[in-house]
Amino acid sequence: MELAVDTRLVELIAEKAEVEPGELNLDSTFEKLGLDSLHLMEIALWVRKEYGVDIPEGDLRYDQTARAGLDYLMDKVR
Repeated sequence: MELAVDTRLVELIAEKAEVEPGELNLDSTFEKLGLDSLHLMEIALWVRKEYGVDIPEGDLRYDQTARAGLDYLMDKVR
């Protein structure tokens, strides 16, 4: 199950960045991936809808790497 959650979160971030999941550079910041605060809010809302976990505003920041954001989300979802 955990792999499925991880995979789905990567797919969601890639979708917002308009790249294929395999092309997503997890070491790039959300900003370098072209994501802004609205995209990050959409990701947080999706996590709440899918997993019932609230992601406080500001916990996902456009200056953090996609890997750091993914790790944070995985910790919250587990």
